Amino acid sequence: MPLTAGSSVLDITPASPCHLGGYASRDHPHENIHDPLSLRALYVTNGTDEIVLVSADLLWFRKPLMNPVHDAISSELGIPNKHVMLCGTHTHSAPITNGDNRNRQYLHFVTGQALAAVAVAKSRAQTVNIRSARGTSKIGINRREQIADGSVILGENPDGTIDREIVLTSLESDGKTVAEICSFAAHGTVIGGDSYVVSGDWCGLAASTLEKQSDSAFLFMSGGSANINPRGRTRPSTFNVAISLAEEFVCDISDTRSSLSETATDDALGGAFRPIGLPRKLRDIEEGKGKIARTRIHGLRIGPLRILGFPGEVFSQTTMSVKKVFSPSLVAVNSYTTGGEAGYVPVKEAYDIGGYEVRVSPYSEEGEAVLRSEFIALAESLR
Repeated sequence: MPLTAGSSVLDITPASPCHLGGYASRDHPHENIHDPLSLRALYVTNGTDEIVLVSADLLWFRKPLMNPVHDAISSELGIPNKHVMLCGTHTHSAPITNGDNRNRQYLHFVTGQALAAVAVAKSRAQTVNIRSARGTSKIGINRREQIADGSVILGENPDGTIDREIVLTSLESDGKTVAEICSFAAHGTVIGGDSYVVSGDWCGLAASTLEKQSDSAFLFMSGGSANINPRGRTRPSTFNVAISLAEEFVCDISDTRSSLSETATDDALGGAFRPIGLPRKLRDIEEGKGKIARTRIHGLRIGPLRILGFPGEVFSQTTMSVKKVFSPSLVAVNSYTTGGEAGYVPVKEAYDIGGYEVRVSPYSEEGEAVLRSEFIALAESLR
């Protein structure tokens, strides 16, 4: 049976004051709303298996949100958790989803909207073909800037490694777009911790514009963005930069759309969780936390596309390396998927000079090599 698919976009803008995620310095709920937040759902089936991909204008889906959403979709629609990938765009201007008492009502609201979005997407399922393309964008910049004293700050390093590739997959029916899936690396941090204004940041603004153009859902996933920020950030924050970068990214997607080409017919669907263990830093071992930190990675297969996700922050070097192994096959490697508790996994060379990502990471310098090999094994299992 050919693939059938449907999509939907529902509003998840908070109706009452919420504490925003991404910056620990914020000390009170949001004060205003710059642009609405959305949750996008894609449903795909081949008549036997069902797959769901959700992308929301949130920092991430941590367990206090992930678990209720998974439970709702599983119990109401019968779709197993391993077939449901939940992605946060990683905007730092959306309500926090850590599960403390501050945003409990909001998490309940988003859970309901996620279930409704998937149900609507399923009801719209129609026969689709898949086209794909790769493009590039220059809106991101390596943020690990080494200054005169040798230390590394969160700044701009134009010579640093960066994954600029756009991986775009379009599901279409009778020449009309049903949904687009996009993987690209850049933090949602144009707007800083000095702001108490709700926003999808550059990625949410871009997705909304692209959806108006195609009259379909644009599901954005943040790739290897652990060491990548949007360029030109200023403090105090200004929405002019976010709007400008969103407009630039829309143009980059338009260019990428122009090179979309039909993929080979492939109706395979699948999903898998892969438990992994990453080696801890010595300090954590000495504190009695054990030598290995346990987490899991998540993979989806949608026809020719394999999506790999980590519930934390992945460096551009990692995503580029994994994609190269499978080139020219369609593989997207992403951060902030189906969880959010796993933290940063810096590449080995980053430990030589330090910096924020290295300082806060719970993993030793060998951790990234382990993660990379596990990503490759997961992708192989989804063939």
